[in-house]
Amino acid sequence: MKKTILLIILIVLGACNKANENPKDLALNKSKLLPKANSAEPVRKISTDEAKRMAEKQFQKYLPKILDSHNAYLDSQDTFTGDFTGDGTDDVLIYFSLAPKEGGNTIVGQGLVLYKNTGTNIKVIGGYEPDYLFNFKKINSGKIYVEKLEYAETDGRCCPSIRTEHQLTISGTKIY
Repeated sequence: MKKTILLIILIVLGACNKANENPKDLALNKSKLLPKANSAEPVRKISTDEAKRMAEKQFQKYLPKILDSHNAYLDSQDTFTGDFTGDGTDDVLIYFSLAPKEGGNTIVGQGLVLYKNTGTNIKVIGGYEPDYLFNFKKINSGKIYVEKLEYAETDGRCCPSIRTEHQLTISGTKIY
């Protein structure tokens, strides 16, 4: 019984002693417990799926500006991954196609938005929105391939027959 009372007194005295400490001292003590930014502790890398979800979330925030600039609605959206920056980490590419708000089956805009996967986050590289129709084909060996679609004189509006493979070039924030 005496040992229990003695233990309670010691705990209460210890707590009172901590309450009287200088807040600066407490902050210094806490900072010693936190890992330093340059410590050797490993930083958690995001998975390709996490990078994909982050890019899609960021795209959804910017999408209203794209739609307003074309007076359109989002007709289709597809997300692809692959290393197009050459750093060994899968990056994220979002393809989108836009249709007019007034209706119809015309494509009024389409493009790609490229996101670099830094390993811990994603960062927008830029957008590719050419003045011609195209299909996204693949990401291969650090390069992005699209198929440019053009109309021959005898083609119907629905079906461009001239298809040319084009390899995109990324230079800073420009994609062409």
